[in-house]
Amino acid sequence: MITLPYECYYQIFNNLRHDYKSLFSCLLVNRHWCRIIIPILWNEPNFSDIRLIRILLLMLNIKEQALLIPFKIKLPSYQRPLFEYTSYIASITDNLYYFGVSYWLISEGHHNVFGLKEAVGCSLIAMILRTSKNLKYLNLCQDTCNQLIFDYLYENTTVISVDFNFSEDSDNYFKYKAVDELTKILYKNSTLTSLNICSIRLGTKGIKALLEALYKNNVLNSLGLYNSQIGVEEGKMLAKFLCKNTTLIYLNLGNNQLKIEAIKALADALCKNTSLKYLYIRGNNLESQGGKALADALCKNSTLTSLYLPENNLGSEEGKLLADALCKNTTLTTLDLSDNNFGSEGGKALVDALYKNTTLTSLDISSNNLGSEVKKALEDAFPWCNYEDYDYDYSDYSYDYDDSYDYDYSYDYDYSYDYNYSYDYDYSYDYDYSYNDYDYSYNDYDYSYD
Repeated sequence: MITLPYECYYQIFNNLRHDYKSLFSCLLVNRHWCRIIIPILWNEPNFSDIRLIRILLLMLNIKEQALLIPFKIKLPSYQRPLFEYTSYIASITDNLYYFGVSYWLISEGHHNVFGLKEAVGCSLIAMILRTSKNLKYLNLCQDTCNQLIFDYLYENTTVISVDFNFSEDSDNYFKYKAVDELTKILYKNSTLTSLNICSIRLGTKGIKALLEALYKNNVLNSLGLYNSQIGVEEGKMLAKFLCKNTTLIYLNLGNNQLKIEAIKALADALCKNTSLKYLYIRGNNLESQGGKALADALCKNSTLTSLYLPENNLGSEEGKLLADALCKNTTLTTLDLSDNNFGSEGGKALVDALYKNTTLTSLDISSNNLGSEVKKALEDAFPWCNYEDYDYDYSDYSYDYDDSYDYDYSYDYDYSYDYNYSYDYDYSYDYDYSYNDYDYSYNDYDYSYD
């Protein structure tokens, strides 16, 4: 058989990275192929597959198993894999606990999985954080986060992006605890480049602690504080930080209902900041004063390339001010002004500005009641603009809830997935794929798909 260079094999097998059945078949061909395929196969594993969950559970250490003792969850008793396949996992998605863990619990006879799937998910996330040498992306929420995960994340040197998604009714103590742990991580971490915090009110103390950590962190370039109820004082602190920061490229302040004093401070910071390229301020009810402040900032800012201002209650006058800013701005390439209320007058001003602007390549002004004349002008001269009015009619949707809560938790799911889930382990694959001190023997599990 002709042997191709490693790079060629990698490209071929990487194109099959989502075709698990084919990859499983190929890795059994010979040792050389196995060496190439194993990292690809485990880089983006199918977390919805309950067989994979069984393998992951075998890798829990004593600390991670101890988290499950109160829930009386019986763990698989098969032989532990000789190699930590999780060392190749690059990202942890919601599928791990929403689907994979839930399906596994149901298959084990747990009909009500609420609470259980979060506990198992915490243990598995902690284990992957401990063992993975390739983990880049981590998605956490209150239900799948604990002190052990924070401890592992503090020591981690590979994760570059963390998303914290909290519900608005999350426990306040946990929220503040999470912020404290995050600030510790930011002081030490030299690899994290993206941090997104959703639905947590940081307060003056929390924002101050976070920004103090960011002052000393020169690696983070993306920050999201979505739906975080940022008040006036917190907004001013953030503005002061932006005046000095030179590393942040992306900032998401969506759905914060920012007060006008905070908006003005942030707009002033945009005139001084020299690094920010993407700014997302959706759903902040900017109205007249906020719209004017941002329009003035656009006239002076020379670094922003993308600005998102949908759902901010901007009227025709604000449309005219933004249009005037577009005539002067020379860096903006993407602008989203959808779901405001510019009307035909604001729309006409924006059309005139487009004739003068030389950099904008993407403009969304949909759902602004522009009128047929403005739409026709945009269609003829600027077909790349999105200008349609979308009428969301929810009258066809009826939600007939049954207040008796007499639900059926039998979860009669079909686990066939076109595969044979007989779990009849075949020990005939007694191959020794050991290399570099690792044993890739497949005598532990039958990965064959029928």
